[in-house]
Amino acid sequence: MSSPPNSQPTRARLRDLQGLRAIAVLAVMAGHAGLGLSGGFIGVDVFFVLSGFIITLMLLREHATTGTISFRRFYIRRIKRLAPALAVTSIATVLLALLFLSPLGPQETTFKTALGATFGVANWVIAAGTGDYFGTAAERNAMLHTWSLAVEEQFYLVLPALMLFTLALGSKIGKRCGWLVPFSILGLLAIGSLASIRVGTVFPLGYYGPVTRAWEFLAGCLLALVIAHVRQLPRILYPLLGLVGLGLMLWGLIAITPETPFPGKWTLVPVVATLLLIVAGQGGPNIVSGVLSTKPMVAIGDWSYSLYLWHWPFIVVAKAIWPFSSMAPIAAAAVSVIPAHLSYRYVEEPFRHLQVRGVRQVSRVVAAILLPPTAAAMAAWLVFAQILTPAFGLDEASAKDPLTPAEATADAGLIPCRDPLMLQLANGLCGTTRTGAPTVLLAGDSHAEHLLPALTDAFPDLNLEIISVRSPKPFGSSAGAQAVVDYVARQPNIRAVVYSRNLGRDGRGLSEDEEAGMRLTVEGMSKLGRPVFVLDDNPLWPLDMFSCTHRFSLAVPGIVCEWDRDYFAPRESAIREDLNGVLRDIEGAKVVEVHGALCDANVCRRAQDGEPLYSDANHVTAVGAALMVSYALERHPDFQAALSHPS
Repeated sequence: MSSPPNSQPTRARLRDLQGLRAIAVLAVMAGHAGLGLSGGFIGVDVFFVLSGFIITLMLLREHATTGTISFRRFYIRRIKRLAPALAVTSIATVLLALLFLSPLGPQETTFKTALGATFGVANWVIAAGTGDYFGTAAERNAMLHTWSLAVEEQFYLVLPALMLFTLALGSKIGKRCGWLVPFSILGLLAIGSLASIRVGTVFPLGYYGPVTRAWEFLAGCLLALVIAHVRQLPRILYPLLGLVGLGLMLWGLIAITPETPFPGKWTLVPVVATLLLIVAGQGGPNIVSGVLSTKPMVAIGDWSYSLYLWHWPFIVVAKAIWPFSSMAPIAAAAVSVIPAHLSYRYVEEPFRHLQVRGVRQVSRVVAAILLPPTAAAMAAWLVFAQILTPAFGLDEASAKDPLTPAEATADAGLIPCRDPLMLQLANGLCGTTRTGAPTVLLAGDSHAEHLLPALTDAFPDLNLEIISVRSPKPFGSSAGAQAVVDYVARQPNIRAVVYSRNLGRDGRGLSEDEEAGMRLTVEGMSKLGRPVFVLDDNPLWPLDMFSCTHRFSLAVPGIVCEWDRDYFAPRESAIREDLNGVLRDIEGAKVVEVHGALCDANVCRRAQDGEPLYSDANHVTAVGAALMVSYALERHPDFQAALSHPS
């Protein structure tokens, strides 16, 4: 194939792409720092599209010039570009974790992820160990953000060979239309990747997996092929496309939330926005490309990789040291700019321009990059297992699970559900406490599960059925909520419903999904004439329970078993207000207070008389659950009556 006229990006074009990188990294940092940008995590998707676009242009240029693609040259460039800064960050993060993070979970997951990141498999390590990207465990993994680097590296393993193969096929067709062969093949692969999300790849693998993310890279690849071979658009269209792309990006940053199914159809928002912004910069200077090409945006874009690497470990450590401060993660993100700049200047740039020749020299460079972080992670892991565990008075089992959550024993003696729809819907507990037809339904998620032992102890003769769906959305979707209502309609013996779930995890009350799912469920039960008791949930802590039962970390000695109630009050009042708003006009629906069971007028507690009330940051032990149930029964006689005499 002849040299495509537009295959080589000019410095001017690269400037606006650096500006796009700046938008991406600033969005991610703002979201992680808690600055109210709910969709900040879509900055990663911007990086994916940009990577596919830029790398494809580079490969097209090389193929047009030399007639082939040098795998050796490509991978040496990628190693020099990505590995040195990652190695330095990994070593520093391992040391920070050793000093400041809890040896119960966060340290071990950080060490494992650092090892995974060094060898390009962090996404698999995180999916297998840490789980939900928006979960509590993820917030404490100081190497969590390296999942996206692993996905990118895995894509790079395939792309050069794929491009060389498809370009070779295209050359047999002819110079004019040969590019349509790689375009068609990459397009089909992108469609297959996008379709794999709908097939139902299990979360969290669907979030972290290369298959469900490949289409984002491929979208950038396809655009690069089009730009390299198709005539330019009318000049007036470029700023218009840029403005549409910018508006779409801003809307996505605000409208997309952690509760949004992702990746999925909503991922099209940042992907399409990025494609439009890339196109906007191809038609010469205009208002959008001009903003993206300003010196500050280009500088931030230049530093974006190091900023991405350094900001998250600093935020995780800051939250560990000052867990109750909303300013700590913001300050940490700001401070991380210093090591990021130093990393860019003294690590990224020197290695990028390092001349590497010969197999022996390549081997030495790779070893010099990979061995230090590997040794650091392994040494830290050894310190954790051989020194910290005994020093903190933990054996191996208690280090992994020092307390038994109430929901862990809730299924003891539970008779499994028989209804096939409920078995399909529930990914938590599903069953009855006694034989025969159930008379009360306990619905929700793991926050329903941890109350089950206390409810069965309080009402030993009650045949209680639990249906638990562990999902950010109540019962997973509106269809799931309706399925539960339809199930209750088929169960005439169920006379009352207790609804308990993890509410207001962002500290600002119910999300739109929570409100919609709850309204659909409660209204459906009300129409059936079944009273519904909605619990206002227990306090959520920013610390795991280890910080109450043991010294928190080597450098953070404090033991925190109680804290000012004022810290928990905003979420408590927001949930109460939202619940009352949802239930106010629904007959037979009532809010049941349990939040105050673990607090007094001044403080909220995680232990009482030496007994732990929590098993982790948000789940209670059997003791904590008993206090919550007793508190609710004392303050709500109608709730007690419904459970005592449900018929």
